[in-house]
Amino acid sequence: MQKLSLQEVQNKSIDILVYLDKICRANNLKYTIFYGTLIGLERHQGFIPWDDDIDLVMLRPDYEKLVSILATDSHYQLLSFNNREHFRYPFAKLVDKETTLISNQIYNIEDPLMGVFVDIFPLDGIPETQKGQKEFHDICEQYRLNMMDTTGNKSYARSFSKWKGLVKRVVRYPHYRKVLKEGDDNYWRHQYQVATIKYPIKSAKYCGYLEYIDRNWGVFPTAWFADDQFEDVQFAGYQIMAIKQRKAFLKLRFGDYMKLPPKSEQVTHHPYTFYRK
Repeated sequence: MQKLSLQEVQNKSIDILVYLDKICRANNLKYTIFYGTLIGLERHQGFIPWDDDIDLVMLRPDYEKLVSILATDSHYQLLSFNNREHFRYPFAKLVDKETTLISNQIYNIEDPLMGVFVDIFPLDGIPETQKGQKEFHDICEQYRLNMMDTTGNKSYARSFSKWKGLVKRVVRYPHYRKVLKEGDDNYWRHQYQVATIKYPIKSAKYCGYLEYIDRNWGVFPTAWFADDQFEDVQFAGYQIMAIKQRKAFLKLRFGDYMKLPPKSEQVTHHPYTFYRK
């Protein structure tokens, strides 16, 4: 295998993004680039120079339609709950089939088809009160963590340190056995999926990606994602979609997002090395 440079990873990620944009437009689906990808748009007009992935978010109904379309697409490989039996993430990844990756995580449970990818996150309706949001988050997050702990390959001991992983194998084993007794990863995946639709997005005042709704930057007005709140922007020379309220999100999430971080923090935070097959 040949290791990919950061520039090659970014180029392949942009190719996936452009492909997704074409499919979404053809099927009247709305998405927005999000998280660090939005910083890249506003500060660099493309990728953050040291970043290695692209993030999209979509309201749950459009997300489900897109995943259904991609499930039968042969150009790229879809990884999601819908088509991978033991997939660890509650969001979808669209993967370049000519690439693969190696994770630095001990006892990792990455899908064997993983390669250079674009993340596609669903936004779900959530309660209006902070208390309700926190309670809902805690329930959904426990389902997600239980799913990951029971997926296999001693995933309950996953760590970025060999020694921490070995300690976790001992310390967390009773918890693993307790959770597994109630159900395997498919059981907990189902519990999570049922919970996500408790507050239908069409009638919810607020929304978010459920893993983050306990944080002050993880809750958004659903009105930000109304059909008329998307616009075309230029990312690395390509026309794609973004929400009009992106500056409000970036200030909420990152504060002074136009300020470069210290040199020591100008590195990717993903534990992957990418290769051409």
